[in-house]
Amino acid sequence: MKKFITLFSLCVLFISCASTPKNDYKENSDEITLIFAGDVMAHSPNYNMKDYDIIWDGIREIVTAADLSFANIEAPVDTTKDPQNYPYFNMPSAYVQSTINAGFDVFSLCNNHSNDQGLEGIKQTIKTTEELTKTAEEKGNKIYFSGLKENETDEYSFNIIQSGKWKILFLPMTEILNRPLASKYINSIVPDSSKRFEFINYCKKLREKNECDLFILSWHANETEYIRTVTDTQEDFYNQLLEAGVDIIWANHAHIIKDRKIILNTKTNAVKIIMYANGNTISAQRTKPNLTSKNPIDERDNTGDGLLYKVTLAKDKINKSVTIKKAEPVFITTYISPEKNYLIKIMNDDFINELLENDQYKWAEYIRRRIKINRKYTKDIIEWQ
Repeated sequence: MKKFITLFSLCVLFISCASTPKNDYKENSDEITLIFAGDVMAHSPNYNMKDYDIIWDGIREIVTAADLSFANIEAPVDTTKDPQNYPYFNMPSAYVQSTINAGFDVFSLCNNHSNDQGLEGIKQTIKTTEELTKTAEEKGNKIYFSGLKENETDEYSFNIIQSGKWKILFLPMTEILNRPLASKYINSIVPDSSKRFEFINYCKKLREKNECDLFILSWHANETEYIRTVTDTQEDFYNQLLEAGVDIIWANHAHIIKDRKIILNTKTNAVKIIMYANGNTISAQRTKPNLTSKNPIDERDNTGDGLLYKVTLAKDKINKSVTIKKAEPVFITTYISPEKNYLIKIMNDDFINELLENDQYKWAEYIRRRIKINRKYTKDIIEWQ
């Protein structure tokens, strides 16, 4: 039997679990804190900024505090070409570097825009991210990129990440490409039932070949953009992936925030997590926020918001499983400053007070409404099995 509860009971649940002798985390388990962001996009208002690092100042502290932070780079990074806007994106290398500077460690490179600059753009993206990885290593930091392939006959690219005592298998995939160009050089599948069935079996074998504490799948979903609904077909597919050995599904593509689901096994305390979409971490899809509306819920206003999903996991040595200690949704938004800088801000009272102190009254009221909208239309769901 399955039992569902929502965000209202979330904190109570985790506090209760933590106080139970069976789950004495200090004695019986090690912990890891992960942050999952959404899509990192660079439209012309973003990449024409003079200083990319200031984009991230509003969330730098929370990102750097996590053991690992994940983001999706939604564009090629071809340094032989100028930056480009929609429909054929190209992101500056310095823009990605600013994301690394902000504390992000693990990046998916596969999505519907991965081949916007053709095969040469894919090859240049691999080259650029290898250079960024090398630069980080020289500074004593480890970062990870995957999702693209050097050769069309190569297996899907993935990362084996060692973070403290945790071994993590990270596989990014997309089932949507805007055009089929050079698709064999991207971790991608055709979104039909037979290809999905093959991929489920692939995940099962991959987990068997790579012993790990966590198997995290980044999934760029073939779904309608700007819609919060999750179809029954998509839900069934995700459940089959979890049964095949995936522990966390981190899905994106909709450019808006969707629900999160935490699935707990009542016998072993083992946890599985699905994030259906974390929205845009940074973009300029919303250039004219509807500051004067009483309830701006049209799609462009929704694309200005994102989610940092902060999850703390623990090793339950008694049951030999990975369980959850805490899950915290942190709603963020892209604020357009009077200087026309696009800045990521956490949507909370501190930001509202900052706006009021700077006479940004319409923005302050807008953020109040955005907080209410995101709390109303997205939720954490807990499912007991």
